[in-house]
Amino acid sequence: MSTVRPSSMLPSGSSPASRTSCSRRPAPRSRPRVTAVVLAAILLLATPLLSGCLERSTTVGDRMSGSVIVATTPDNPSGPPRLDVPESMAGQVSVSEYKEAPSADSPQEQQQTDATAGDAGAIRVGSRVTFSNLTAGQFSQFGDIVANAFGDNAMTMDLSAKRSGDVVRFRGSSDLTGLVAGRDYLKLSVSFAGPITATNGDQNSDTSVSWTPEPGAVADFTADATYPDPATAAFGGWSWLMGLLCLAVVLVVARLAYVTRDRSPRPGRPAAPKNPTAPSDGGGPEKGSSPVASGPANGSTGSDAR
Repeated sequence: MSTVRPSSMLPSGSSPASRTSCSRRPAPRSRPRVTAVVLAAILLLATPLLSGCLERSTTVGDRMSGSVIVATTPDNPSGPPRLDVPESMAGQVSVSEYKEAPSADSPQEQQQTDATAGDAGAIRVGSRVTFSNLTAGQFSQFGDIVANAFGDNAMTMDLSAKRSGDVVRFRGSSDLTGLVAGRDYLKLSVSFAGPITATNGDQNSDTSVSWTPEPGAVADFTADATYPDPATAAFGGWSWLMGLLCLAVVLVVARLAYVTRDRSPRPGRPAAPKNPTAPSDGGGPEKGSSPVASGPANGSTGSDAR
């Protein structure tokens, strides 16, 4: 007589759920795709901050400000000097008309001016140029603009400003051999963002100096000013901001990677039972023994077996 083995007597390792767990592995989840979308959104949100940082980095650094006066007497056949400011400097350079009135302390000059000047008694006419926030490259280009004010080959002017640590060194030179003494006039004024420590010009204030070179000669301009580099301070602030932003992105990515990790069972590894059966106090059957041939332990007598 055959004995039917109940399902409860099957070994735990041979349960139907465990036999089909490997063959019924759930399909891969779409969480990685969600992670990619979230990362793309983070990058899009960070783009304005990065672009603002780059824009900020191009506006920091040493900037030059000041003014230039170019003038001549009204009887100059070439006419008053004019400056042609390029469009790239239109917002940083302004040009206004300049007229120098005769001095009241010089009556003789007053009479001579009244007889020769035809522009409302002015002894010199020309242009006043005011510049502000010029970069080093623009400042050098500005020297060429001033040199062309009196016409071609009349004069040359080279301007430059370089930083060495906390010291900004301004150096310039001009060749005014093409100008006429007593007729033409040039005055250059430069302002710094810090106190001037050395110069060969006339210091107007702690941060401003001017030069009035003699026409018909060669002149040099020198000035040193001491103040911290504004680019260094700006770079430190943006460095902290970018560091915190990168740290936040790393933390978000790590969190998303942990939450969206694949929890499905690996190939060849059975799934863990949801409700494991606790072992009885007497212990289970010994290894290798048959659960059917338990003899009297099942409550049967010898007569029943027969």
